[in-house]
Amino acid sequence: MNDYFGYAGKTAVVTGAASGMGKALTEILVDLGAQVYALDRVEPPVPGVAKAILADLGSKDSIDLAFAQIPAQIDAFFGVAGISGVHNSFLDTITVNFIANKYVTDAYLVDRIVEGGSLTFVSSNGGLRWETPAIREELAQFTRADSWDDLVRATQEFETGFGAVQGSMGYILSKRLLNFWVAEQVGPLSNLRKIRINATLPALTVSGMLPEFTEMKGGEDAVNADLGPAGRLAESAEMAKVLAFLGSDLASYVSGAHLSVDFGANAMQIAGLQPDRLGWTLRDVLSRQPTA
Repeated sequence: MNDYFGYAGKTAVVTGAASGMGKALTEILVDLGAQVYALDRVEPPVPGVAKAILADLGSKDSIDLAFAQIPAQIDAFFGVAGISGVHNSFLDTITVNFIANKYVTDAYLVDRIVEGGSLTFVSSNGGLRWETPAIREELAQFTRADSWDDLVRATQEFETGFGAVQGSMGYILSKRLLNFWVAEQVGPLSNLRKIRINATLPALTVSGMLPEFTEMKGGEDAVNADLGPAGRLAESAEMAKVLAFLGSDLASYVSGAHLSVDFGANAMQIAGLQPDRLGWTLRDVLSRQPTA
């Protein structure tokens, strides 16, 4: 049987490997023969990983300690970990969902990903419309920042103009930032070693964060009223399968993809068949709200 995915004997790194789609992805990669370095704040409960590493993506020092335990050559990286922002600050949400991923890439992956390797990040359909001119302009002030400290400072300066901003608004901004930054990195990573970079944009998924997203949307009735064309929530394994594809040899000519894994909900919005509720800049929304 041919190894179409090409993971056998390869080194893969997965963040958020202890639950949800990260755990499901780790199980798939182990089954496909990859040597998986599984990162999370708690020990990932997946048998057969090469190494389980405790890491807090909200801490630069913790990330540095984690990558000291990871091989110098990596074939595939999957940035799955994220937080909803419902019970987190604006800064913490941006830090875990965007700053940490950019820092990991700049500080480690550009040196360690092998020729033709891949980076795949989990974004969100909450980060749609990142490509529109007004939203791109809002995002550029962040992606131009180079260091961890510069990114933290840019986030704090943005928030200062509006008082305390809810972490859930940070979720939307962080996912738009991730989408925009992935697009920006296609050329540099291709020129470096023909490295591919892609993102998945999941719809609402049955995972450990589902209660928080349900709270964000206003309760179960609101969730059930907005299930999209599939008529149900996605399962973590369904998201993991797409991640495994994008990081594999099957997707060897795929880079810069922002794959909405939502059973066509975004396509229907683009076609005008469903209302588009995300065509706004964060600054415009916050400027209409009273400051704290």
